[in-house]
Amino acid sequence: MPKAIPRACRKRGCAATTTDRSGYCEAHRNTGWEQHQQGRNRHQRGYGSTWDVIRPRILARDKHLCQLCLQIGRATAATTVDHIIPKAQGGTDADENLQALCWPCHRTKTAGERNS
Repeated sequence: MPKAIPRACRKRGCAATTTDRSGYCEAHRNTGWEQHQQGRNRHQRGYGSTWDVIRPRILARDKHLCQLCLQIGRATAATTVDHIIPKAQGGTDADENLQALCWPCHRTKTAGERNS
């Protein structure tokens, strides 16, 4: 198998090249998550021990079924708990602002919220 062609590191401002599948050079490998969450851990983002109690309660309340899929008549296992009004837009952890979603629905909803 031919050797991979070196490409520019994905880290903004880095002049290094890499052949790693992640797209990051050796100095920046395993740092891509920092851009996604601004380098904050889950506790700093508001998902600490309180969230560990809320999440299973909401999944049980919604019977571990994706609420968006149920609206279109499809029963899909829910794996995430979503804020209907995102926390970044003033949403809270109140039960009425939370819903169980499958990963594809959660990903689609979150991407739509970022674009609007």
